[in-house]
Amino acid sequence: MLLYRRKCLNIGGAVVEKTSLLVISTNKELQQNLRKELKEDYEVITFDNLLDGLDMLRESDFEVMLLDENLNWFTFDEAMKKVKGIGKDIFVLGLLSDENPARIKEIKMAGIYDYILKPINKREFDRLIDHVLNNIEILKEKRDLEKKLLIIEKEEEMIGQSNSIKQLKQMIEKVALGDTTVLILGENGVGKELVAKEIYRRSPRYRKPFITLNCAAISSNAIEAELFGYEKGAFTGANLSKKGIIEEAHTGTLFLDEIGELDVKTQAKLLRVIEYGELRRVGSSKTLKVDVRFIAATNKKLEDEVRRGNFRKDLYHRLTNFPIYVMPLKDRKEDIPLLVNYFLNKIVEELHKDMIVFSGEAMKYLIDYNYPGNVRELRNIIERIVILSNDRVISVEDLPLELKMKSDTLENKVVIGLGPLKQILEKEIYELAEVERVVIGMALQRTRWNKQETAKVLGIGRTTLYEKIKRYNLDRRLIEKEMM
Repeated sequence: MLLYRRKCLNIGGAVVEKTSLLVISTNKELQQNLRKELKEDYEVITFDNLLDGLDMLRESDFEVMLLDENLNWFTFDEAMKKVKGIGKDIFVLGLLSDENPARIKEIKMAGIYDYILKPINKREFDRLIDHVLNNIEILKEKRDLEKKLLIIEKEEEMIGQSNSIKQLKQMIEKVALGDTTVLILGENGVGKELVAKEIYRRSPRYRKPFITLNCAAISSNAIEAELFGYEKGAFTGANLSKKGIIEEAHTGTLFLDEIGELDVKTQAKLLRVIEYGELRRVGSSKTLKVDVRFIAATNKKLEDEVRRGNFRKDLYHRLTNFPIYVMPLKDRKEDIPLLVNYFLNKIVEELHKDMIVFSGEAMKYLIDYNYPGNVRELRNIIERIVILSNDRVISVEDLPLELKMKSDTLENKVVIGLGPLKQILEKEIYELAEVERVVIGMALQRTRWNKQETAKVLGIGRTTLYEKIKRYNLDRRLIEKEMM
């Protein structure tokens, strides 16, 4: 029996991938011949029984096995049952003395992938191993896709009962059925990627690749090669040809987040792919055909970028065939209680904590807050609260300072450490020191107690600010201690 793994060797400063072979056979002469014939291109390790080989297989990630017919106590079928019992994806090859029809039938019935004759012909052996390795890569891609699909299926649903969410779901349901290019618009954190995945989940391309690329996360110099791929020698460091993300998404869906960050040259090449399904790798004159559904997203106003010359007008019109705008959380506050409970249940389960609830007053603060980071910020706030909380009921005191500091209405505004702003403003006459205390307290609150920034806002020196904080008891730690 022969197993393989890949070993990277450093030869003259270059890293060379070398295949390691574990040979298991009761035939000592076969073991010696394999070591001699294959040592130049393979690392050959030998054992003389199946059980020792299975022990190594359990401990290591071998992917190919060559099972010799000379195994004491085991038939091919018995050996394969033990191999399959380990629960790993393994390509098994039989090693035969001749093409006996009964032996070949036995191999097929046992679930063995293929066979090779002894003594091994090096050229034939290399050809067969190359074929097997190619199939291993295909199997890995399939497993990776299955994992991605499982992750997508477990990800958050679109939670909400507001009219904007209902309309959004209706638009998704209609556009998902075709191959129309979709542009998703909205602020950061509203869930644009979630909308893209929901379109994919409902489309005929579901179970095909779904690939995401954040255009803002890759430099303008690298984005073209990342999208379209490149040929060997196309630029310094291109030692091998490589598929681009568009090719990898063939037959599936490609989500281009922050598409407004693409440079104009790359936009032109992308437009050709969207319109004609054709691309050329960097450094190649050959045109490749691809079948990809494109979904794009941006938080920019692309019409403004078109006027500035930063975005191609033709690509803009191609993308805006079907625009979808995702409302910010501050404009659909009726969804906040549902989202809070959804995230709360999810996070409590993930952190293995007892179930907790928000008091009515605490929920009011959650609803009043404007969430500049949108749904993403809401989830982060809930997670932080759950981690820090030791109580079953979350009260106002348990909420983060930013929620206590900000509100939509004057009645709810509070200057931390000083009291409700409404009560402060109801006074007819103020002492100058009291006015100064309120102003400094509000400035500290706005800058989240960043003293350097507060000093700039107030137009005073930091030393002066420190003295006034001490004089008016506005130290954040003391205030938080009093509120606990």
